[in-house]
Amino acid sequence: MSGIAVATGDRRRLLHLLWIAVVAVLIDLQSILGAKISRCGVSGCSGGGFGLSVDPGAVVAFIVGAGLVTAALVIFVPWHRSRRVRVVVGAFGALASWAFVALHYAA
Repeated sequence: MSGIAVATGDRRRLLHLLWIAVVAVLIDLQSILGAKISRCGVSGCSGGGFGLSVDPGAVVAFIVGAGLVTAALVIFVPWHRSRRVRVVVGAFGALASWAFVALHYAA
């Protein structure tokens, strides 16, 4: 048998980290969709048949909210024994989430 032997408690922590990553990406994708709709409306930036709808405050709220939810998931779910490690990784996760949503929003 090859690979790294993982104790039951460690395996549970790794599973916590796995579902945190999946949920964070899904929330980020939802935030991208919300930001794009808030920027131009449902009919697109040309206005379509409904006219142009612009809400920059909602765009900022979607971007900031995505980062805060990602950080909260990483910090409060016990995937690591040390809270300090979870806080540091949560901060980097929030920055990565903000960058991910902002870059996809701009595209």
